Amino acid sequence: MTLQRKGTRRIVVEGMNYRWTVAPNDEPGLGIVVEHESGHGQRMVTWVEHGTIIAPGLVRDVIVHALEAGWTPDRPGNELVFRRN
Repeated sequence: MTLQRKGTRRIVVEGMNYRWTVAPNDEPGLGIVVEHESGHGQRMVTWVEHGTIIAPGLVRDVIVHALEAGWTPDRPGNELVFRRN
């Protein structure tokens, strides 16, 4: 499922455009949901603790971590999930 543009934010990391949002009221914390701006690739979710301030710097960090761990945002695939302590 593609993120709707309304309610998401745009971020550019390493020359690639992404859309991201925070999944509300989810457990086990807050989910930072990120996908390629086209909406046609693999989605990534990183869970953070409730109360974490989610700012663009944190979103950039989780994107870089996911890319280093093998996330392929520009290709189809199953959703990739991470946990950030």
